[in-house]
Amino acid sequence: MIVDAKGKPCPTPVIMTKKALESIEEGVITVLVDSFTSKENVLKYAASQGLTADVKEKNGVYEISIAKGYPCSLPAEAAVEKVSKIVLYVGSNAIGNGDCYLGEKLMDGFIANIKNMDIMPSSIIFVNSGVYLTTLNATTIEELKKLEGVEILSCGTCLEHFELVDKLKVGEITDGYNVMKRLFEADKVIRL
Repeated sequence: MIVDAKGKPCPTPVIMTKKALESIEEGVITVLVDSFTSKENVLKYAASQGLTADVKEKNGVYEISIAKGYPCSLPAEAAVEKVSKIVLYVGSNAIGNGDCYLGEKLMDGFIANIKNMDIMPSSIIFVNSGVYLTTLNATTIEELKKLEGVEILSCGTCLEHFELVDKLKVGEITDGYNVMKRLFEADKVIRL
């Protein structure tokens, strides 16, 4: 099976690889990427799944062959224990510091790819400028609506501060007490 991920932005090559591997019980898939970062990310994903991979490069295109279902996979006891209650705490409408446009683009990609994770967060909490993602950002609003069973909460004080209370498009308004409760009851908190 060939997975042509050339020209695809991060994390699309990894997601395409994941889906291709999930579609087979045993065999070899070949992933084509044209960036060093994509090559490294696909190799890291394969390693995280206990799979072997081989890389060949020709004219700037990396051909990554990944074997699945052969005795080289990790034993079951080496599997990572799954966390049962994850809270995603989003404190901004952008990821990282520096270029604002890049940070917003990264956040759009992050939110869009939550649905591709093996483990879903139980709650996603939006505070400060993070509330723009549940009120004004059409891309993230549509992606958040696809997350069945995930509680989407936006800080009421933050919505009031930015005058966005009447613009909430996904999830519900929450308060400081419920934010603290979700954070303290979580098995794991991921902060963006």
